Amino acid sequence: VCLAIGAAPAQQEGPGKNTAGNSRASRAGQFRAITSRSSFNDINRSDARAALRAWFNVMGREKGITVDSEVDIIDSVDEIRERLRSQSVDLVTLTAADYLELESSAMLTPVLTDARDGQGAALYSYVLLVGPSFGTGTIAGLRGKNVLISSRTGANTGAAWMDVVLAKEKLGRADSFFASVRAVAKPQACILPLFFGAVDACVVDEVNLNMAKEMNPQLGHLQVLARSRPIIESVISTPLEAHPMQKDFIDAMLSLHQNPRGRQLLLVFKTERLVRLRPGDLDSARELWRDYYRLTGSPSHGPVS
Repeated sequence: VCLAIGAAPAQQEGPGKNTAGNSRASRAGQFRAITSRSSFNDINRSDARAALRAWFNVMGREKGITVDSEVDIIDSVDEIRERLRSQSVDLVTLTAADYLELESSAMLTPVLTDARDGQGAALYSYVLLVGPSFGTGTIAGLRGKNVLISSRTGANTGAAWMDVVLAKEKLGRADSFFASVRAVAKPQACILPLFFGAVDACVVDEVNLNMAKEMNPQLGHLQVLARSRPIIESVISTPLEAHPMQKDFIDAMLSLHQNPRGRQLLLVFKTERLVRLRPGDLDSARELWRDYYRLTGSPSHGPVS
């Protein structure tokens, strides 16, 4: 975050200069962005806001725009909906769950998402892990056991998926099936206690699991008992009424990975680059959250269907 916050001053060689440093910006404008609080897991709110402002300032300079950026981190989807209705926002960063709740409002367009290895949208599978001594047991064999759950964002996708898995096995909800269920922010805090026998199972995304195994090959002895479909976790959207400089900012976001300061900013949000959403990219996330909301009977998530 310190690197990202420092990125904006590092480019301020003179007011209005672009990245080449030899011509003044031809345009100036305000850019208002909001992001849902659940988009972050273990990032401090103030740090995230500062990093996002630095992000927009850097992108503005890439396009020769002097940007007066305003960034708000919003706690509820209802508040985001009101901001869209009042036309007081130009860019919205959401978890897939938040976006799907707003989708039927027809007030925003999904545009970008995270990418990994330049291979299109970053899709993450969640896995239910058990220790090597579990043998060839089934999920039912975990009744009355202790489990840790790590999710990539505050949407708690891992916990939602675990509930859906148990429901399909007709085993009830996680809080009644397991002896204890505890959410942890960092994947290592989920994987290592399982490896050392402190808990009986854990849920973590497979990308973080594979990274952990690269650092400690012994973790390869852990067994995958169930695996989710690969799903998208984040969506960057725009209101239907386009900002005059919207195309410039979208183009700048798509090219952030091409310069050092842009890559520093992307690292704050744990992604390598941004790419355009393609048809079908949200299908697996839509299925998961539809099943979860039907399971919970949550009226507040009626739009997900």
